[in-house]
Amino acid sequence: MTHFRCYLFISLFLLLVLNTSGILADSSPSDLLILTEEYAPFNYLEDGTLKGLSVDLLESAFHHMGSSITRDDFSLGSWSEAYQTALTRNNTILFTMARIPEREDKFQWAGPIITDAKVLFGIPDENSSILHNDITSYRIVAISDDSGYQLALDAGASPDQVIVVSSAGEAIRMVENGTADVWSYGEMAGNEQINRYANNPEKFTPLLDIGTVEEYFAIQKDTDPAFVRELNDTLATLKTERTESGSSEYEQIVYRYLPVQCAESEITSQMVTDLVNLTAEAIAENTLETLDKINAGDEPYKDPDIPGLYVFVYTIDGILIADAGNPHLIGKKMTGKGDVTGKMFRDEMITGAIDHGTGWVHYVFSHPAMSGIFPKKSYYRLVTGSDGSDYVVISGRYMSCAYLWQSSKESHDRSIEMDIQDDGKILLAGTRNETGQKDILVLRYLPTGKNDLSFGNNGAVIFSGDAGKDDYAFGVTYDTSGNVLVAGREHNGHDPDMILLKYLPDGTPDTDFGDNGVVRYAGPGNGTDSFRGLFVQDDGAVLLTGEMNMSHHKEMIAVRVSPDGIVDETFADSGIFILNRTDDADSYGFAIAPDKEGRIVLTGGIVVPGDDNSSIATVRLQKNGEPDSSFGIDGLAIYQGDGGGPDYGNWVSVSSDDKIMVLGTETDTHGSYDIVLLRYCPDGTLDTSFGDAGVVVYGGSGYDYAWGKTIQDDGKIVIAGTSEIQGVTTPILIRYNPDGTPDMTFGESGIFTFEAFGPGMLYGVHADSDGVLYANGYITKEGRDISLLVKIPAENF
Repeated sequence: MTHFRCYLFISLFLLLVLNTSGILADSSPSDLLILTEEYAPFNYLEDGTLKGLSVDLLESAFHHMGSSITRDDFSLGSWSEAYQTALTRNNTILFTMARIPEREDKFQWAGPIITDAKVLFGIPDENSSILHNDITSYRIVAISDDSGYQLALDAGASPDQVIVVSSAGEAIRMVENGTADVWSYGEMAGNEQINRYANNPEKFTPLLDIGTVEEYFAIQKDTDPAFVRELNDTLATLKTERTESGSSEYEQIVYRYLPVQCAESEITSQMVTDLVNLTAEAIAENTLETLDKINAGDEPYKDPDIPGLYVFVYTIDGILIADAGNPHLIGKKMTGKGDVTGKMFRDEMITGAIDHGTGWVHYVFSHPAMSGIFPKKSYYRLVTGSDGSDYVVISGRYMSCAYLWQSSKESHDRSIEMDIQDDGKILLAGTRNETGQKDILVLRYLPTGKNDLSFGNNGAVIFSGDAGKDDYAFGVTYDTSGNVLVAGREHNGHDPDMILLKYLPDGTPDTDFGDNGVVRYAGPGNGTDSFRGLFVQDDGAVLLTGEMNMSHHKEMIAVRVSPDGIVDETFADSGIFILNRTDDADSYGFAIAPDKEGRIVLTGGIVVPGDDNSSIATVRLQKNGEPDSSFGIDGLAIYQGDGGGPDYGNWVSVSSDDKIMVLGTETDTHGSYDIVLLRYCPDGTLDTSFGDAGVVVYGGSGYDYAWGKTIQDDGKIVIAGTSEIQGVTTPILIRYNPDGTPDMTFGESGIFTFEAFGPGMLYGVHADSDGVLYANGYITKEGRDISLLVKIPAENF
């Protein structure tokens, strides 16, 4: 390479001249040159320092090989020039490179590093003709010597369709100015480059998947094979050896830069339990022979065709005594060691086996046949061996479970509510904070988890009020025509007002609804007014609840809005129901639902006279908006937990027999929050056949809160919320049987936790007719909130 254009260039030739004492280990070539490019999150420059998954991994490998080489010795520059250098100059490493057949014999390889998807990025709009899967009609741009060129050809493009340029910035500009339709590149790195170089990153989206590759360190083919073998062996050790914390160094590095990946698994829960039971029976019959066969990786203890299906065995004091998948760990005490998220899953399995005999535990783990880290679900069983000792037999399966809606690095997104349309499309509504101002964010996904490009801007709609202050969405639903309705609040420049938005199926405002798609409603007092919950009646009218600021306090309200966006003044008192039971004390409306007779049920909070804190308030109204005196006391039922409040009702539903179920949160006697589930009879009294006299309380070790629930076809109740686990607010789902007892077949003793994705919360949950659960909320990653959509097939429960 005669001229290396770079942001940072430190040549090892120069280092070797200046440092005659030598900084390299004996196994490393004395003139080793290490080249890379800007390809975040694998390799990139930040504040003058080279960072990234591949950078950290290679630096760690050199350290373990006894070498003094660090990231300061890596050179960052043009991909094409570096590629040509790596082809011809002996003792050169180039990363991060896709290992594809056309390159196989051109290099030696060390890795793999990670699995990477390659896609075609484009900018769809209402006049676009590129929303299809026919690659032969695209004008494609690719970077010189990048795998995107070859993968586009492999996907069906002809060479004369592909324009070759020298940089990502040039490729992105060509798509923006219309001289190319799509850009062929890695999906993760492409998103980073688009955020960096595009004038409007939000317009770009992956239009077509063209391949999945393994990324590697590529090494010039004449380099000493012994050095390459040592590098490969070291990388393998980084993946499999567990540190004192319990996770491998590879897992820690991957988790530092990437979310946990979910992969489709051919292993079923039944296959796992069958393997554990077969192994347990064999250990009971002949312990020593069975353990030897497991450690040898013999069938059936390790499936020769499915690398992820294998069995391992612990003693009850936590020593790994047999492992068909990772035999190098045998003999080590593994209790007190967590996964990469800190979850002590081994302790949970051993304790669970001792206490219950069998069970399931979820955690994060590397895959023996794939690059990356994945959520895993393992089944354990306690067995007494033929030698009289007790053992815990375990096997697991990797799970397909989640989609993350990734936005630009500058934004913080939280999806607060969700709904699933009749066509399977998934609606999310919440907030986006990109410039320090919160805007209303509405997303629509296809059932596959991909953005619905026919909705708004690449599947997203943003509403920003005229005042330029914070706006929020709290509820979302759709009507029979596929129109989308969003409830929330908009700041008017002085204080926030209630707002109802209506969008056509394509995400454009319905200009025939209210004021160009917007209905605004404000109370008589100064302060915050919000619509929180909503549903659409059969006639197209929208029922909403929330809180409205009176002159001195807030009140729970209900409003009905006609299909054309006019407040229905025949409803309640001049168009609005106001709870108004507590003089100057507050009440709040958080959720609303109809019953089969058309009555309206609200839940939220109320401060009753003599109390300083709110209790859960549940209200039933007649069709006309007047209180239903046959429910509770004049239409109102109040519940307060043992902690004396504040308590809130956050979600409500009504069964076919008119029983009302309220999900909420109550303050416990220690001043923290617990999750509470109430079921009322049609007259407003608690249903004593449910839970403990009509009440179910879930309290973990700290802060527990829930916002959403769904009832499956079999009557089981699924709750979405958060629980404090080891000091971290963790997204959770909880499932109860129809009588309010915990469903011990769900997750771990009735609870499905999501430590794998990081700290955060789930707000909503829905079940489809196939038993698949969808939940939404957000996680926090590197200080940024990311909207989260989780899909959990029934077999993963």
